[in-house]
Amino acid sequence: MILATLILAATIDTTAVKLTASPQRVLIEQSTGGQSVNFDLILENTTSEPLDIDEVQVEVRDRAGKLLLRRFVDGNGTRPSIRTIDVAEVPAGGKALVFNPFHRFEKDLELGTLTYHLALSSKDGEKRYGAQVVVKPEVYTNKASMVLPIKGRLIVYDGHDFLAHHRRWDYTIPGLQQLGFHTNFMRYSYDFVPVNVEGEMSSGDEGKNENWFGFGREVRAVADGTVAAIVDDQSDDRKFDPSSVIEHGTMRVWGNYVVIDHGHGEFGVYGHIRQGSARVKKGQAVKRGETVAAIGASGSSMFPHLHFELQTGIGTDVEGLPSLFHGFDRIRGARRIPVTAGNVDSGEIVESK
Repeated sequence: MILATLILAATIDTTAVKLTASPQRVLIEQSTGGQSVNFDLILENTTSEPLDIDEVQVEVRDRAGKLLLRRFVDGNGTRPSIRTIDVAEVPAGGKALVFNPFHRFEKDLELGTLTYHLALSSKDGEKRYGAQVVVKPEVYTNKASMVLPIKGRLIVYDGHDFLAHHRRWDYTIPGLQQLGFHTNFMRYSYDFVPVNVEGEMSSGDEGKNENWFGFGREVRAVADGTVAAIVDDQSDDRKFDPSSVIEHGTMRVWGNYVVIDHGHGEFGVYGHIRQGSARVKKGQAVKRGETVAAIGASGSSMFPHLHFELQTGIGTDVEGLPSLFHGFDRIRGARRIPVTAGNVDSGEIVESK
């Protein structure tokens, strides 16, 4: 048995496939429900044939190096768990991005190191390959004390959970790279939509902006800061031409926007604001809760809403940062749960004064 294991191990090529974590700095977002590590696995296949991904495994160790947890997805079963990842193969001489399937852990687990092992094989199954990457995540604590960017009752129409479109931004796709996108700047984003007491976002013809409860609603600065960038002249027509990204820059995806430097490397992006609604100018100092603009439907917006995120800088060649909001309520039907400080994410209904 030992000899057979050694022979099998010798047949696995661990040099032909390179595995890296993106971004290199992996952050831990802590919440009442656990802790998340929001990063991607980039595979580079140096062989001359496409390779199937057969298994993804993670080992969690504490800071002392003791094994705490091991999880995996593989190809066993009539409907194998490996199908839960969205990439089946890595092209010959090419790259593939795998959204990290092991992204959420229990709150009391000490995430000292995370070692990801991937097993791959040729199409005929005769050649086997292995790759691994070791990640040392760090807990991220916001420097700015933030409130939600909109008063009143909101639904987090889409946040940055594992299934969110902000999370599933594959910046390795050639088409996106040709447009100038090379990172997931939306990694910790939110789409906020005001709702009524029934949780409805609009009334009447949804094709008309004015029938959305949030259209024109005031947008406020989440924290003190200085206005670093602003665009305010785009129409709220819900029509987005990707060629405008090439002509005017990748930030054009937001249509109209305000970027506020909240200090300590935290930049707030307030996107899809209403045409002509900006109440601030570049270089202006703002206070937490101060109105800066109004909700619109400019840029790549399907309907009136506010796109908000924290980033490490201005633009789309930066990385996202987690956001911790203060002084809001979680709405659970007839229950109202006060939150002194906490995260929000997809599907939640929250309310802020």
